[in-house]
Amino acid sequence: MAAYTRMTRARLYVLVDSFEDDMRQILLRYVLDHKSDEEALGDSLERAQEKRDADPSGDGVAIVHYLDMREAYDILNRHRDALPAELGRELRICTTQMDTLVPIRNRVMHGRPLHEGDTEKALSACRAFTTRFWPMLRETLDRLAVDPSWEPAFNGSDARYSDRILHNLPLGDYDETGLIGRAHDVSKIQKLLLKRRDSMLTITGEGGIGKTALAAEVAYSLLDDPSSPYECILWASLKTERLTANGVVEIADAVRDITGATQRIGYAISDDFRGGLQELSDALEGVETLLVIDNLETISGDEVVTLYETLPDSVTYLMTSRIGVGQIERKMPLTPLSIKDASTLFRSFARSRGAATEYLARYSAETVKQVVTRLRCSPLAIRWWILSVESGREPLPTLTSQEELISFCVRSVYDALTPLPKEVLTTLYALDRSSTFDEVAVLIDVDVDDLRRAIKELLNGSLVFSKPDPENELVIRVGLTEAAQHFLRSVAPPVKSHITQALHREQVFRRAEEERRADESKRHLAPSVVRVRSSNDEPTAHLLRLALAQSRRGSFDRSKEFIARARALNPEFWEVDRVEAFILSENNQVDQATAHYRAALRNATEDAIPVISYYFAGHLAGRGHRPDAALPYARAADEAFRSPDTAQLLGKVLLWDRQYAEAQEHLNWALDNLKQGGRLRLIILTALVESWRRWAESLLDDDKNPVEAGLKAAQGFGIGLRELDSKIWDLKLAESTLESAKTILRTATATGLFVAEFEEDVRNVLDGVKRHYPIFERCGAWRHFPGRVGQLHRAKDCPDDIRALCEDLVHIVQPNSGTVGENDSPLGIVCSWRGKYGFIAHPDYPSNVFFPASVVKDLNGVPGESVELSGKRVKFQIDEHGKDDRPRASWVSLEP
Repeated sequence: MAAYTRMTRARLYVLVDSFEDDMRQILLRYVLDHKSDEEALGDSLERAQEKRDADPSGDGVAIVHYLDMREAYDILNRHRDALPAELGRELRICTTQMDTLVPIRNRVMHGRPLHEGDTEKALSACRAFTTRFWPMLRETLDRLAVDPSWEPAFNGSDARYSDRILHNLPLGDYDETGLIGRAHDVSKIQKLLLKRRDSMLTITGEGGIGKTALAAEVAYSLLDDPSSPYECILWASLKTERLTANGVVEIADAVRDITGATQRIGYAISDDFRGGLQELSDALEGVETLLVIDNLETISGDEVVTLYETLPDSVTYLMTSRIGVGQIERKMPLTPLSIKDASTLFRSFARSRGAATEYLARYSAETVKQVVTRLRCSPLAIRWWILSVESGREPLPTLTSQEELISFCVRSVYDALTPLPKEVLTTLYALDRSSTFDEVAVLIDVDVDDLRRAIKELLNGSLVFSKPDPENELVIRVGLTEAAQHFLRSVAPPVKSHITQALHREQVFRRAEEERRADESKRHLAPSVVRVRSSNDEPTAHLLRLALAQSRRGSFDRSKEFIARARALNPEFWEVDRVEAFILSENNQVDQATAHYRAALRNATEDAIPVISYYFAGHLAGRGHRPDAALPYARAADEAFRSPDTAQLLGKVLLWDRQYAEAQEHLNWALDNLKQGGRLRLIILTALVESWRRWAESLLDDDKNPVEAGLKAAQGFGIGLRELDSKIWDLKLAESTLESAKTILRTATATGLFVAEFEEDVRNVLDGVKRHYPIFERCGAWRHFPGRVGQLHRAKDCPDDIRALCEDLVHIVQPNSGTVGENDSPLGIVCSWRGKYGFIAHPDYPSNVFFPASVVKDLNGVPGESVELSGKRVKFQIDEHGKDDRPRASWVSLEP
């Protein structure tokens, strides 16, 4: 006898039936030959007689044919004394086999789905009976062993009726193995259908995952559950094709719409049903019904809604679909089998197919694991692969080339997708890894709500999976399912240019993140820096940086769009409110900015509060003109960081709050502790110059102390002038320096008389302004400066040399902003000289004028490196523009 015997339901039926026939013959031969029916059957007689009386052809049929299997066996055991000793001993020893065989017999004879291991258990139980008293059983076992192709005629039982529930349930297609690995799912769905709190349950999952088998198992479980509330369990399948080892084949007479399904369901109620949906509704009115519809994705959602709205409330629905119906359902997602269950299915199905595939069942555990893993632990894929090998295909090439299988499982769902979900699939395929929703939102420039709907559509179609992020379980990552990945790789590859675009967008995002980290490490509190709590915040930070960049370019509306996307992704993240507040403040929307700064503080973690306080203080003191309100926040930020950034801010807030001495302490500390120059140094110097100037004006206007005021203004002017002389300046520093100069001239003439104590300071002012007038001409304070010079010139007791300086300055500085006559060339000052090239400052050219050494007419062959041109007054001519549209001089001449 073969180690494994191929078993189908028909072969199992014949095996069980032969065992029952032998039992009946034993009863007739050894018990009923000398005992009456009443003596032999005892309490079982009445039930057996009722069954015979109900059978129209029961007349003349022996009563033993109406005994259940267990009843017949128990009667034989009770009459063991009447049996041959050898048979009696065998019946006693094998009594436990009946606990195995009886439920299998009931499943076979009553048209119920077989359980895992039923065939092996039935064979094992029957083989335990080895004496000569089981001739029909021995003959059946022998034929099953020697003839794997024998498929006895088998019509099954009348599946339309159970003892009490009308049904038309089909036989399952998993008899060879039973339903493996789904016990928990069966129990969960069965309990929900018993409670009936949800009118529609939909088992969802990718093609081939086992939705149909699970629905059938649940329906049969309810059929035999004594607590089941259903009077009717009706089944309709909308499958139009099936996958075989030889390819996809169309199902003959397949139902393709609700109209066809209505007809099939109606036939279960009445053989002559010819009505439509309304007639079916009338027939089911008041009848507690479970309606099972398989493969729902082949019809439209509108048809399902029509069905749901037309049939009576007494109908409960159990659906299977790769996608789902919509809001009227409760979805029950079905995942692939565990590796353990998939391996069990693999071995069990390989054995069930007989000699051609039983060698597969002997694969090592590691080999089976590799195979089922590559088949995605999908029941259909495992069966398809084994059937393909059985048909003669090579195992490894079949495992490698699954295009036909994948197309069958995925194609219908993929073809129904709208463009955005397909773009998401292409992006995930290009990335070749799972991604957070936020990252996908950055890589695909669409509305966040639209993207959520697209990913939900993909999840419903089992084309992507979702799982918690390892760093933060509250963050969900999405990725392609293995089936979708295989489909896109082998069946429907995305357009290469789309993949290239997706990868380019990712590279841009990654480079931007590198720049963000670099910016943060260089200057933690720079306006362009956006902080993150973890890597999951990086997409939001990217959008916020884009918002800041758009705001700097003057595109306020575009910056708001990026902010809105960032908020949709990460509404609780404090940086979203902080950046929006910063942008609003920059655009003079003071009240809105204040509200967002307060929202940021409410959402902030403890370590983030000083950061927000720093920006909030700057906003309140600057745009809000409320230094008193800003001061506590500025102090909190400085206490937390004690850095040049926070010290200069605190100094500026104190300055605006008229606390000049303390302001200068913090500004000087910031300047002393600044590790390198750059923009922050100029900001601090400007604030320091401003502090001296404002202090001076306070002394002059409030305390009426012009002498002390002049000294302090001179301190500020001296600081600014040194920076201008060193060629390290910006327009704000120049503006503050010129304002200090005006204050000095004002203090010198405050009484109408020239104050002698300021002679040296006034000379420094006039000389410095004359030396750098092309720079000062670009300042707003320049409009009033000539008037101050005039007042000085007219002041009584003004020294002659100072009057001469005033006249000289007025002579040089003409109203034409540095030009000498209409036909003359512009006059400027060399603000930077590098030996081979330099730059000229002139108010008409804010970005300065570039000139190479070769165009300087007065060098007379002297190498440019050995001549110092910085600070020289020059005439020049512009007739072309160079790199970045910067003005370029075609000739330069030194002023005599």
